[in-house]
Amino acid sequence: MPVLLPRSEASSRRLAGTEVTGLVNEVSADTYRQALEDLTAHPTRHSFSSAYRDAARMSADRFAALGYATREEPVAVGGRKTLNIVADKPGTAPEDERRLVYVVAHLDSINQAGGVNAPAPGADDNASGAAGVLEIARVLAAAVIRHDLRLVLFGGEEQGLHGSRIHVADLSDADRSRIIMIVNMDMIGRLNTAAPSVLLEGATVSQHVIDALAQAAHDTSDLEVFVSLEPFASDHVSFIDAGLPAVLTIEGEDQLNTDEHTPRDTLAGLEVSVAISILRMNTAAVVAMLGASA
Repeated sequence: MPVLLPRSEASSRRLAGTEVTGLVNEVSADTYRQALEDLTAHPTRHSFSSAYRDAARMSADRFAALGYATREEPVAVGGRKTLNIVADKPGTAPEDERRLVYVVAHLDSINQAGGVNAPAPGADDNASGAAGVLEIARVLAAAVIRHDLRLVLFGGEEQGLHGSRIHVADLSDADRSRIIMIVNMDMIGRLNTAAPSVLLEGATVSQHVIDALAQAAHDTSDLEVFVSLEPFASDHVSFIDAGLPAVLTIEGEDQLNTDEHTPRDTLAGLEVSVAISILRMNTAAVVAMLGASA
């Protein structure tokens, strides 16, 4: 069961130094909202639909335009196919010293009452998280980073975490050994509680990532922070199952959102300020872990 982390439990060591603060302040509600609108303009992002492929390739084009090395990663689900989008930015540290930081979200949406082409705007689940990855990509595009950054938008999540499981299974031993943080964003845009809140969901292997995110929340936002060590039903699970330090960042009390997986999951139901607070938290923690500077 998630536990509320009192703000007094955050350490006295602040993450928000000058470089971190400067990059966090680049997070923009306007560009984030535009990405949300562009993603939800597709009638569905069901993993097996042509609209999903259009949304994926639109996202790939945005990564590439920002200077990221971008590729499609095929994902087979039974006899059907979908894809992940992977974008990389190299660090400046000597190659044998470089670690690897991930920022991920699933791009697909679903209407559980309909088929592949049923309306599934998926504004919160999970245009909110996918747009967050695109926004962090924008913020860090011109930054100098010591360690390597990898951004991934997964397909096949709604059918059983297929995109992330295939990605993790295909990781080289060298990359596995370099991973120091995976931040997953899934449903970050709804206000389900009286005060804005976030759940940090991970496992023992990811405790240092939870700690970094909790500190970042304290430094950059007024979010109430809940913590759970029982990972469930999103792409962080694929990494944790492989012993990798992943954490889900998700709006507080997400179970109160009864519009997910229906045509009602539209932009009208989002509170963008909640997503921006979570994005500021995630950006601060990622920037600090990357050793980034503007």
